[in-house]
Amino acid sequence: MHDRILRGLAVAALVGTSALQSGATLTSPAAQPPTAPQATPLDKDAFWALIDRSAADGAGSPTQLATLRAGLMRLSADQIVHFHRQFVAAMRDANRWELWGAAYVANGGASEDGFALFRCWLIAQGRATFDAVTADPDRLAERLPADSEGELEFYEIAHVAREAWAEKTGKSADEMPADASADAPTEPTGTPFSENPADLAKRYPRLWARFGER
Repeated sequence: MHDRILRGLAVAALVGTSALQSGATLTSPAAQPPTAPQATPLDKDAFWALIDRSAADGAGSPTQLATLRAGLMRLSADQIVHFHRQFVAAMRDANRWELWGAAYVANGGASEDGFALFRCWLIAQGRATFDAVTADPDRLAERLPADSEGELEFYEIAHVAREAWAEKTGKSADEMPADASADAPTEPTGTPFSENPADLAKRYPRLWARFGER
């Protein structure tokens, strides 16, 4: 009798007294029903890892888009939503007047829509280029290959997450959950640029030396 009391106290110490007091049946961990694994939220580092991996196949190209889409399809539907939210955050981080001025010089002009497409292109170049150019927009001149031609835009990358989510879930891309303010227009931060050539040449000397005469 004494031994049975001691064993009961030992079990209570391991699992808590409430189970014994309520008369609950004790089961081994192996007998518990399996818990469905939870998808790990896709954070900023994981977002850029996917972008960088795809950029290695040709930043701003159809090949990059295909690689990125394949990477997204290996994620859960929720993680694809997280990816899109990280993309929106990067677009907002780059929504700066200083960067708009750099796009204006490099592309020979940049409307509001054109600047949005430029930011898509910049994200597609990968994290190192994105961080360098957002910190100092004039460094865009050194990040472009010597034979770079055409406008710096990449519209398609803005929609790749919605398309992958739709394929993953069988739902319409418009049904993908998103922040309510994701598509709301926001005013750029920083100091507006002047379109005066002399001012642009002073503000973006390296870019102007390369593109200013176009």
